[in-house]
Amino acid sequence: MALTPDFPAEGTPPEVQRKTFAAGEIVLEYAVWLPEGGSQRSALALHGFSRPLEDMLAVRPLLPKETAMVMVHLPAHGRSSGHHRPLDPAAWFEAVLALMEHEKLTFDGTLIGYSLGGRLALKWWSTAPERFHRVLLMAPDGLVSNIGYRFSVETALGRAWLVSSTRGRSRERMVAVTEWLGRRGIIPEHFRQFSLFHLESAEMWNMVVDCWLSLRLFWPPGTHRLRSVARAHPGVLEAHFGERDKVIKPRNAQRLKGVCPLHFHPCGHGLLRPDIIVRMASPS
Repeated sequence: MALTPDFPAEGTPPEVQRKTFAAGEIVLEYAVWLPEGGSQRSALALHGFSRPLEDMLAVRPLLPKETAMVMVHLPAHGRSSGHHRPLDPAAWFEAVLALMEHEKLTFDGTLIGYSLGGRLALKWWSTAPERFHRVLLMAPDGLVSNIGYRFSVETALGRAWLVSSTRGRSRERMVAVTEWLGRRGIIPEHFRQFSLFHLESAEMWNMVVDCWLSLRLFWPPGTHRLRSVARAHPGVLEAHFGERDKVIKPRNAQRLKGVCPLHFHPCGHGLLRPDIIVRMASPS
């Protein structure tokens, strides 16, 4: 079964073409958008889980004038390599910068991350804040982790279970259990649908496992550390949340209180909607 990240998003401009770049064992699939007249300065945009990189074309109104944009597929998405072991965040970030240099583009310090891409953006900013002059987080993942995720990714037993769950009929059994819990009202309906979406095919579940294990070390530090970085590098970070978001709940923003300005919008998880982008571009 083909997955959504395997193909360019519908409506992608024909000049935005996917390419690959290798830096050691890390392979990155990416595309470059150039403004009319071209540019040698580029922002960087990171998409959400199980989505194509071209989703981030939606954020073009947020870019500085005459600025290009590099969009990179996250690990285990499209042709970007995933590894059933933790990737080194510093090595992955340096590979992205090497990719931009390969394209003869200069990173302008603008980083935009949506959902899972927001988690990576926050991690990168927290470890190398001097590289950035604007980091925009949109419904960022990584502020809160539930007990199931912590067990599956942060314990040896959980990681062994994750790998084994990609074999045999394990996925089908998880689907049956999820349905049973949903029918009895033990889990919320939105969580049932969210879980079943990620379990709908063997290919999708393999991507979930590969992505989770690859990004095990890509978690931002705690609030105290984030506040310390923000004090040393003020005015760089901002975060946006959907008031009705059931994936990245708006209450998760409490983790960023005292770290950066927080903005809330009248939407769910769809912060890439054109009307929401307009709100971000023209804050009242």
